[in-house]
Amino acid sequence: MTSTKPTDEQLVHTVEVLGHPGVIRLVTEIDDHGPVARHMLSRTFPDLPLQQVRDGSMLARTHQLIHSGQQAGQPAYRLTPRGAALADVYDTAARWARAHHHPTRHADFTTRVRATLTLLTQNTAHGMEPAQALHQWMQANRGVLDARAAASPTAVLSASSGGACG
Repeated sequence: MTSTKPTDEQLVHTVEVLGHPGVIRLVTEIDDHGPVARHMLSRTFPDLPLQQVRDGSMLARTHQLIHSGQQAGQPAYRLTPRGAALADVYDTAARWARAHHHPTRHADFTTRVRATLTLLTQNTAHGMEPAQALHQWMQANRGVLDARAAASPTAVLSASSGGACG
């Protein structure tokens, strides 16, 4: 398989989706602790606004990062293989950010991941370990973000508003 560098537009769009705090938290929670019962989303993330949790779960489902399954007879979210691979990208980004005190020495995991992903959209980030991890993830999941929602995350969220996302 030939490795091609993503276009700036693809990279920015990917970072918009993958950098959503709800997506980061949901993918990381499931990776670290296993399936999350759908009815427990707001309790699992009490520090996030409910709308952010709902938007994150909707984006993660739309982009095939999570899927619904069963946990103790209840509907629960589980990672797909691409979601599990994304959790590794998040870990790489957070580890790099922590080592480089980016964006600050005391930033939390989500802030570190978001700041590092945003940094990767700049031309100066090439060759960084998180950039390589993200590009590999994009290569392995070519077209997922484009095919699942050609529009921006905001448009995806707007198109789904009014529906139950939790």
